[in-house]
Amino acid sequence: MNARHLSRLFPAVVVTALLCLAAGEPDPLPAPPPQLQPPCTDFASAVDGDSAAALPGGTGIEQALPLGMSVAACSLGAVVSLGSGPQIVLRDWDPTTLAPDPNAIALRRAFFDPSLLIYGRGTGGKLPRTTFVPPVVNVSVPDVAEPPGPQVAMQLLNAADPRWSTTITGYFTPEGPAELPAAVKFGTDGARAPLPGPHPVLAHAVCAGDSDLATLRIAQAVSRTDVKPFPMPREFAQRFRVPQQVELRWIELAMAGIISSGGTYNDPGVHQSPILAIVDGESMPTPLPDMPPPLVQAPIDLNTLSFFGPVWGSHLDFDRTVTLEPDHDYWIYVREAATSTFLNRRIRGDEPPAFTAAIGPYFCRADSMGDWNRTADQVLAFRIVAHPTAPATPPAPPPIARPARPPGPRVPPASSFALNAAPNPAPGAVRVDWSGAVGPVRFEVIDARGRRLADGLGGAAGSWTWAGTDRDGRAVASGVYFLRARDSAGQLSSQRVMIVR
Repeated sequence: MNARHLSRLFPAVVVTALLCLAAGEPDPLPAPPPQLQPPCTDFASAVDGDSAAALPGGTGIEQALPLGMSVAACSLGAVVSLGSGPQIVLRDWDPTTLAPDPNAIALRRAFFDPSLLIYGRGTGGKLPRTTFVPPVVNVSVPDVAEPPGPQVAMQLLNAADPRWSTTITGYFTPEGPAELPAAVKFGTDGARAPLPGPHPVLAHAVCAGDSDLATLRIAQAVSRTDVKPFPMPREFAQRFRVPQQVELRWIELAMAGIISSGGTYNDPGVHQSPILAIVDGESMPTPLPDMPPPLVQAPIDLNTLSFFGPVWGSHLDFDRTVTLEPDHDYWIYVREAATSTFLNRRIRGDEPPAFTAAIGPYFCRADSMGDWNRTADQVLAFRIVAHPTAPATPPAPPPIARPARPPGPRVPPASSFALNAAPNPAPGAVRVDWSGAVGPVRFEVIDARGRRLADGLGGAAGSWTWAGTDRDGRAVASGVYFLRARDSAGQLSSQRVMIVR
């Protein structure tokens, strides 16, 4: 065959080789559901009202929602005037003080152009329904380091200068449903006073999202925000663990907002979106000079931020689903961060055990090839929203008082479902022995990205061998893998296995 024919065949050979390599990679799990919720047809909370409250500049009204209610969209009964500054702000609400947490930044903010509402949309100045992306989730799994407040409050604020004679009219019912906290009005000095009536409730409608959103929980969080790093590093990384197995949906970071004079943008002409990634932190106690490929990543959405103060920001949708395992280290890794301001939390030494066990060190560096520097007294403020995939162990019930029985023969304790994998670490095949199961047992092996590599079946007791290969018989790479087993009674048992080749 001459050189001319070989040159024609070369591209086809290259393409075939690339396709073979792609076929050898395990299929990634599909992308998680989008953060944008479908249009709402049923409201989780809705109240009508025709009593009016005038809101001059710098004042507002507030309505707390029921415990644990997520917020995907909401509307408040209000009519704006030209020159007013209408905002809807969602905040953590403390049921013990009956007020928002003064140390917590806004969960979400929405702004409206009064002239557009009056002239452009033909609504007569009425506030439209506002959709929040991502939606607000405030229920946590057990043992979160610093969980958010258990309730959300909606605030309608007139952000116009108090010296201007512009008002917003907010509507309420003087005697609303008892299951909702009473609405209040707050002034320019922060003083709070009840609205007229025995139990006033703002006119509102809240959409709590679809059935999938109802299953989401805060899987890990550092909620306090009391440090603003300056200057902002180009890259930073925060190590963490989750208390139980979850499917990651999105991550929220505390951000100082977009300020035209600087703040978020050190150079107002630069509009670089930071990139947020999750990196497997097993056997990586500190960030590496050249960080490994991420499990998942996405640009941070700067369009959700605010000119009017700090707010929790997020990113665009992830393109794949990642399962986070308990007792396993991960890193939140953000690069191209120098043009934005992210907030941290100061470590004071009085953090609870759940905090110190799950929240690792915070590192930063000024450029992508420089040395990492640990900031010993700070950690990143963040929230991880996820879908729990393994039931949490319920607390043991209190003992029941029973009359004393005469001594009798000793009864051996009931056996429990337990696994033992050996050798561990292993250079290849791993033998799994178990006992105490009820009925048949199903096994599965999962990698750190949540991909199922192998599975098997067994009886109530016995042994099973994982060859250290994936479904196609290829040897898996060195790393940490998770062996999970479930018997016919629903009992779960798991063990972490390390392959070292």
